[in-house]
Amino acid sequence: MTGYLIRRGIQMVIVLLISSIAIYSLLLAAPGGPFSGLKQLTGSKDRVSDAQIANMERLLGLHLPPQMQYLAWLAGDDWMGSLNKDWEGHRKGVLRGDFGKSFKQNRPVITLIEERLPNTIKLMAASGLLAILVAVPIGVFSAVRQYSKLDYTFTFATFVGIAIPNFWFGLMMIIIFGNLFKSWGLPFLPTGGTESVRIRPGSLQAVLGVSPGTAPDQLIHLILPTLTLSLSSMAGWGRFVRASMLEVLRQDYVRTARAKGLTERVVVAKHALRNALIPLVTIVTFELPAMFGGAILTETVFSYPGMGRLYIQGLLGFDYPVAQGFLVITAVLVVVATLMSDVLYTVVDPRIRFS
Repeated sequence: MTGYLIRRGIQMVIVLLISSIAIYSLLLAAPGGPFSGLKQLTGSKDRVSDAQIANMERLLGLHLPPQMQYLAWLAGDDWMGSLNKDWEGHRKGVLRGDFGKSFKQNRPVITLIEERLPNTIKLMAASGLLAILVAVPIGVFSAVRQYSKLDYTFTFATFVGIAIPNFWFGLMMIIIFGNLFKSWGLPFLPTGGTESVRIRPGSLQAVLGVSPGTAPDQLIHLILPTLTLSLSSMAGWGRFVRASMLEVLRQDYVRTARAKGLTERVVVAKHALRNALIPLVTIVTFELPAMFGGAILTETVFSYPGMGRLYIQGLLGFDYPVAQGFLVITAVLVVVATLMSDVLYTVVDPRIRFS
């Protein structure tokens, strides 16, 4: 196992190095230069002067010789000596956790990430947990009761869940539980944000006597985004578990367990389910990058201040340090999640060993 981890560690470093080069190269590959989009803005609030663009170039290290620009972004420029002796704004570089400052907010990118990340973790953890709690029982039951009426019902429901776009489903949730419930006189749910500034009369918080900004208030704000985001995961994971269970139930060791006189519940729960869930480990493990990246469409629909919304705001506003910081951390988490899935295989399946 130690040798395997060392080899994977070397591979991870190489992959991350290539990824960082690609992320930085995308900035320079923009047609007309990275700031061509900003130069085309004509609004009084959005117009950018030449002095501001020159300052942005310094923040990104574009004032340095071409061969040094990537190194300055990756490892910082405080070690370059005379190249930057006339500039006081030295940066430490991505390797030391310095992703620069946001062009729009003039704040460190890492600070913006620290503010948004807890919201995204709450949303992604809640949706992932709900998806597992619903998808696994549905998938197992559909496999055990194959071709039954409930199996056909679950299959139809999962196809519908896979086909419905998240943003459309989110809009329907807002219309039904936010607007129609209010017009019908029913307790309506909040349709945006993470907490209430004040409790609106007739809302679910008012009915339950919840104070604004408290933990129950934040949980209620999570209901609609969580349901919206977990829909596709429920459907996809349910189909995946069903297919995996059908394959396992046909194996010889399951027939042997039944031949020993074990009850069907024991056969399914103890012998079949554990092996059927092994492939699901990979899917669940890759929720780690998703917990950081958030859900761009869902967070945008519900005005949820998470990482996905921060990323799309950075792209649309030509805020390159924010977009680059997001992509770099996502690349790191994807590589780590891949390693975690490999290691977890040895935990859930004793037959797998890395030599």
